[in-house]
Amino acid sequence: MAEEDNEFLSLSDLESELDSIPIPMFFDRNRHICYLEMMLELLPSPYQSQEINRLTLAYFVVCGLDILRSLDRVDKEGVINWVLSLQAHPQDEADLSNGQFYGFHGSRSSQFQPNDYGNALPNCSHLASTYCALSILKTLGYDFSLLDSMSIIKSMKNLQQHDGSFMPIHSGAETDLRFVYCAAAISSMLENWSGIDKEKAKEYIINCQSYDGGFGLTPSSESHVSQVVPLFVRLHLSD
Repeated sequence: MAEEDNEFLSLSDLESELDSIPIPMFFDRNRHICYLEMMLELLPSPYQSQEINRLTLAYFVVCGLDILRSLDRVDKEGVINWVLSLQAHPQDEADLSNGQFYGFHGSRSSQFQPNDYGNALPNCSHLASTYCALSILKTLGYDFSLLDSMSIIKSMKNLQQHDGSFMPIHSGAETDLRFVYCAAAISSMLENWSGIDKEKAKEYIINCQSYDGGFGLTPSSESHVSQVVPLFVRLHLSD
């Protein structure tokens, strides 16, 4: 038994052994680029459950490659065409007032949903996915004048609530500052703020301020450092 116990390292010995392992003291840019390229082409198995958020993952990949100054590794035309294929389109002008949002879907699997007979029917688009889609297109230099932006802006009005907040889809969803930010960012990228009641949005942001001066996701909620972003949104809304 004593011999078996000696096979196990003590905590101090383990720490010493870990300390002896050399740690690279540089940023391996090429490995990050290769990883992001892989993520753009094929999701590794740990991420496959997030396929429904494929557009969001693509947003981080494209922006990551942009930060690493490696957008030349992206098939820009292919990615742009894929993103555009995820946009929801109304059948006519009247559809823009039917309460739904005509933005972008998060992935091909979320673009359609089967009915009771197994037929694929168009599913609702998502505000956060629309933010990611436009961010990708802007990063890749897409000309927004070619985009059906008015369908996005006009139908986005359907998502704003009476208190100034936004839902990400047209029904049965949460409302908080994240989606106010998405709506503001979409409006800024498309250079059209007619889809937001700016005064109500500002009022909602102010109501999310906590007693300690920070901001929470919703009114009366705990403040969080990530909610500092809406402060900049508020400043833009004040213009």
